[in-house]
Amino acid sequence: MTTAAALRPDEIAAGILRSYERWLLRDEYTATPRATVWASARRECERRMALERTVPDQQLPFDANAKARLRRGADRERDLLIDFARVSRDADPPFEVVGQQERFALRGRGDRGEVISGRVDARLRVGDISAPIEVKAWSPYIVDRIERFEDLFANPWTRSGGYQLLSYLWGSATPFGFLLLDRSGLPLLLPVELDANLDRMEDFLARAERVHDHVAAGTLPPFHDDAAECKRCPFYGTACHPPVAATPTEILVDPILEANLERWHATKAAGREWADLDALIKRQLRGVESGIVGHFAIAGTWGKSTRVDLPADVRKHYTVTDPRGRFTLEITRL
Repeated sequence: MTTAAALRPDEIAAGILRSYERWLLRDEYTATPRATVWASARRECERRMALERTVPDQQLPFDANAKARLRRGADRERDLLIDFARVSRDADPPFEVVGQQERFALRGRGDRGEVISGRVDARLRVGDISAPIEVKAWSPYIVDRIERFEDLFANPWTRSGGYQLLSYLWGSATPFGFLLLDRSGLPLLLPVELDANLDRMEDFLARAERVHDHVAAGTLPPFHDDAAECKRCPFYGTACHPPVAATPTEILVDPILEANLERWHATKAAGREWADLDALIKRQLRGVESGIVGHFAIAGTWGKSTRVDLPADVRKHYTVTDPRGRFTLEITRL
């Protein structure tokens, strides 16, 4: 073992982080088949829902970064409930945090039995009302773009959380509940009404029933028709091999990266317009050292510009071509 005195500070930091990564990866959890669809597992692809019920151990494993994010999220969700219990002691209106981790289940139509189940994070008791509350500690890049419950369904990483809370409301015949989201400042408490989302809940229940029927028959639902959804799936390339026409593709399961790409796509046109205007204005104002244009003050300065002029035969002699020296990135929204 290397002694600390023989190591540079950067080597000490790198070694500690490698040890932390190994510690996270040793924390293995083997998923086992389930008798129902988990309330947080409403997917666009019913085939994935069936695989999550029958062969959950065949999902691609989480890397150390993903495990660290999950660990942080679980800690923050627990801490938020503790904070809310403390806030309740002197709240207006007065409330209580009760019934944490209560099991619930939804029965399918006919003789299917239970098709959706889960555990409610807690309930907020306000007077005679006991409303389910679901706590989420998603990436701040995602939460910062959420202002209302409807926004959850525009993002594939948050959509299932919306259906999860709706299933709790449906199962307990409660007209409303709350979604508690962690943020860098005050948390966001979103009220959610069941009546406004009955169509979504009907969709979830119908999907769970179809998945139940396939599992009972020993079959799988058809492949999904969205390549982006397939490549996001943890069963892609393991238990599921959809006929997605593509070259070998690296699957990046990273909600922060995906949120950044969505934002990049949304601002792409505005960014290009800004860049074009920036170049045009700088061409127009080249040489203007001091000026006023409307409400804008212009101040320009000259600086040295250095270049090396070499004969063509000398440049050719010292030119080296690296086949991997330049990387061009093309991003297309699927």
